Amino acid sequence: MSEKILNCSLIFSDVIELEGSLTKNKINLKGEQGNFDGSIKLTDSTERLIVNLINKSDFKINLSLNIDVGPNCFLEIRDESNYDNGSEFKIESKLNKDSIFELFRLNKFNPESVNSFNHKIDLSGNCEFRDFNFSNGSQEMNSKTIISLKEKNASYIGSGAVISNSTNAKNELIINHLSKSAKSDCSFKTVSRGKSNITFSGMVFVDKDCSDTESTQISKGLVMDEEARINLIPMLDINNDDVVCAHGAASGKPDENILFYLKSRGISKEDAEKIYIEGFLGEFVDKISNDEMQKKAFNYITSIS
Repeated sequence: MSEKILNCSLIFSDVIELEGSLTKNKINLKGEQGNFDGSIKLTDSTERLIVNLINKSDFKINLSLNIDVGPNCFLEIRDESNYDNGSEFKIESKLNKDSIFELFRLNKFNPESVNSFNHKIDLSGNCEFRDFNFSNGSQEMNSKTIISLKEKNASYIGSGAVISNSTNAKNELIINHLSKSAKSDCSFKTVSRGKSNITFSGMVFVDKDCSDTESTQISKGLVMDEEARINLIPMLDINNDDVVCAHGAASGKPDENILFYLKSRGISKEDAEKIYIEGFLGEFVDKISNDEMQKKAFNYITSIS
């Protein structure tokens, strides 16, 4: 894989601005007043491209984006923006042979805003998609990701975490195993507070000719208040016997014995719950192999728990 690291930023303002060097790789985006569309195309396998999304706009951000990661190329996108006026992302991605795509979304939304994220991605042979999403929720939040592992040894690893005080959040993940020897590892955790209503629906489909498949899906929820709601819906559709697939879902209130122990040591109720939540979500951070982003994810959890 490539050695040279290039770092650039896409800045959403009245228009879209690009800062940083791309050399052979290309970013073509246009638009104004919050409406942007275009493409990212990677062709140079000697470079690792990091793209930072930065929002400075006073408008709702509507982004339509096509991503093409060439053979042996590496793309990392980091979105750490706050979308105070809402957002609507529509992304279609294609990973060509032996490529890697890392997507990090660490967003602190305006509680009054409406946000949606839709991503459809196809993976070729020996590709890997790493997808990590941390959110505090908003008035309405909808997220849908469709992953198609189309060729041998394609793999997906991802984690999602929602920590919300008051939101209607729908999270949908569909993983299609369409070739032999593909792997997927999905984790979702949520902390529901106040009057939040959070849903996670996770579907794993394994086609009939997809032997040597490995898939894991875990979803867990922590209900902090009486009016908070969590609905976890794991689903498997397996059409081949030569697979190793597991899924699990569980939600409930915090363990009162642990909270009591913490409070008996002089820790306030608020701080005890914070420590409990950080522990509940902390295992996700270990799945992030990127040291810098792992630290940022931990700091994110600490800041909003």
